[in-house]
Amino acid sequence: MSEEKTQLEAPVCAEGISTEGVSPPSVSVVIPVRNEEKYLARCLDSVARQTYPHELIEILIVDGCSSDATMEIARSFAERSDIELRILDNPKGNTPCGLNTGYKNARGDVFIHFIGHAMMSDNFIEKEIEFLEKTGADAVGGLIISTCNDERTVPQGIGYALNSVFGLGGVTARTGNKPQYIDNPSFAAYRRELFDKFGYIDERLTRNQDYEFNQRITAGGARIYFSPEIKSLYFNRPTYASLWKEYFKAAKWRTFMIGRFVNAVRKRHLVPPLFVLAVVALGIASFFSAPALYALLALAGIYSVAAIGSALKIAFKHGFRYIPAALLSFLVIHFGYGLGFMWGVIYFWIFRKARKIRIAEAQ
Repeated sequence: MSEEKTQLEAPVCAEGISTEGVSPPSVSVVIPVRNEEKYLARCLDSVARQTYPHELIEILIVDGCSSDATMEIARSFAERSDIELRILDNPKGNTPCGLNTGYKNARGDVFIHFIGHAMMSDNFIEKEIEFLEKTGADAVGGLIISTCNDERTVPQGIGYALNSVFGLGGVTARTGNKPQYIDNPSFAAYRRELFDKFGYIDERLTRNQDYEFNQRITAGGARIYFSPEIKSLYFNRPTYASLWKEYFKAAKWRTFMIGRFVNAVRKRHLVPPLFVLAVVALGIASFFSAPALYALLALAGIYSVAAIGSALKIAFKHGFRYIPAALLSFLVIHFGYGLGFMWGVIYFWIFRKARKIRIAEAQ
């Protein structure tokens, strides 16, 4: 297992949540799942190790029509754990419907969105509640670290690339090292009243539904706090094909939110599509123009220097055998996201699919 995982699973010394005077809030951990038999046991075991009082935690497993052993794993956990676990059905099978089903049935004062292929550090819930109380924020999130339960070079290299600044453009929830207010947390703890005020998850979004919700509540004045003391592990995609699919779809659905929120698309979101567009345009023009060829070579050179520099940082920390995997991962992430974004603009705005979806939703 990777170095990060070993560190995360080490025992954590809890500072303790004070229960004097004020009762600590109850917590509902909502986990939408579908065919998560490879990961769910580890996920639930990480919840079982929480230092937060177990009688104040409930787990809601929202099943999206799993066809493997996912539900057997959930039921087995429920039988042996001192944490209450409820299983809910999600006939539509997708994540936004699963989240809404969980949130609407949750009993806690605080809702935590988690996923089946991730793990919490032992004090994850305790820290999220601690910072909710300390800061008075409306939601709190922490640092997400990519890893893989496959020891082969490619899956591990993908994880290291996802943890790098060059890989994902310096996303705070991935690479942040200081506490701050942000607008897009990972695995956040939300105060229950946020859903009463701002509504639930937009079920039209099969990707980026949490990003849209975070933008909506932030635009409405909610404050979201980030602390690197809060840590979780995310089991990343183990193949280049699945990595490509993930980032292509994520970029496509981000374009659906253009015009709805000021921060729906940031400058860093535009870098991959502009880079890919420049490569394609210069590649075509280079057949007819020498300056275009020189510009293409210069662009490729700048990208290569940045990618190799980032891969070397990974190599010095984890081993030089990960350099090829990291470099290819960078290309898959950036070109997958860039082409997905470009296709999203065409699909939703040139073909006017976004308008049709919104009209259908209104009706």
